[in-house]
Amino acid sequence: MNMMKLLILDLDETLIHTTYSPIPDLEYVSQKGYYYLYERPFLKDFLVQSSETYALAIWSASKADYVRWILNYTVLKDFEFEFVHTRRHCRYRIGEFGTPEYLKDLNTIGGAYEKVCMLDDTPKMVTPIDCCIKVPEFKGSANDAFLKTVTLL
Repeated sequence: MNMMKLLILDLDETLIHTTYSPIPDLEYVSQKGYYYLYERPFLKDFLVQSSETYALAIWSASKADYVRWILNYTVLKDFEFEFVHTRRHCRYRIGEFGTPEYLKDLNTIGGAYEKVCMLDDTPKMVTPIDCCIKVPEFKGSANDAFLKTVTLL
């Protein structure tokens, strides 16, 4: 049986960035209320390349309506995903300083894949953590080249 590898992608500060004001020298892809939505540079190329080896999925700790907005207005709309998980799929816990945290428990995925890994800028929110590939936080820099240089096994 030939099982696929699964690459789970976080959204905020991993693939996209939202902000309350426009970022000079970077074109936003959508605006909703006070939010400006930016894609990380080289996102489409990264997704095309990754989808040749991996089944793709999305897992965000954000609420479903926010995730739908991102999926509808970025290059993500052109790709198929095994699943799209939102905050309701996370395990809620109180963090070290009494703040709410939403843990992405990859153990809930099951054994349907040869390998499961996740790209996330906050590995402490992914369990098991050894399945997480730490991504440098994307805050809207037009010079960000991480997705052009990342290599996956």
